[in-house]
Amino acid sequence: MKDIISYKDVEIKYGAQVAVSDISFSVAQGEILGIVGESGSGKSTIIKAAMGLLGDNGSVSQGEIIYEGNSLLNLSKKQRLATNGEQLGMIFQFAGSSFCPVRRIGAQLYEIVKEHKDISKEEFRTQVDELLDKLGFENADRILDSYPNELSGGMQQRVGIIAAMLLNPKVLFADEPTSAMDVTIQKQAVEEMLRVRDTFNTSIILVTHNIGVVNAMADKVLVLKGGRIVEMGSKSDVINNPREEYTKRLMDAVPRITR
Repeated sequence: MKDIISYKDVEIKYGAQVAVSDISFSVAQGEILGIVGESGSGKSTIIKAAMGLLGDNGSVSQGEIIYEGNSLLNLSKKQRLATNGEQLGMIFQFAGSSFCPVRRIGAQLYEIVKEHKDISKEEFRTQVDELLDKLGFENADRILDSYPNELSGGMQQRVGIIAAMLLNPKVLFADEPTSAMDVTIQKQAVEEMLRVRDTFNTSIILVTHNIGVVNAMADKVLVLKGGRIVEMGSKSDVINNPREEYTKRLMDAVPRITR
């Protein structure tokens, strides 16, 4: 399979402080990479760099992030706005907090699409209804006409996945998408993301500390410690037969769920 996104010898700093260094990996179309490690290891920093979300103090000080043969680090503001959403999507940890509480879900989703292309509300409604149907949502009208607080936490997270997929990006970054959920709702979110991959052949880079979620989703696993890669390989190798002592301790320490 052809690589769709790759990191090559990436170093990221916040000010003068190095957050991650010597980061190299690639993800093919339709592949899921799970990035695991303890809090503060640099997991979220890695995916935020590709989206240009490091903030004013953060920067990629060395290396390259390549998407479909082109560097993501030299994009103009206009190019970045076009790339984020249309090519690269993001599922945030608390999807509900990313929605305005006093506006209906449908209006906010329409605004996302309208930012990228000229589309009428009728065309949008047809498009989003088709997407909701493909991803197994029932009663789409009720969801779109609801305010965020009228949806459960699990449903808010599912709608966050829908928001990320509206423009059918080829790569989806998921930043701790299940950490705020109980085990039952985690399972639903995992199934939703797998349905996205299976339906649209979307590549997913999943950041999490939950080995069970990685075990249920990932094709490959990358283990981080202190901003550096400790181990990387297929899911079966890293989870079932880890080579490094740190990885062994990590696998033993985190509760697991099955798909």
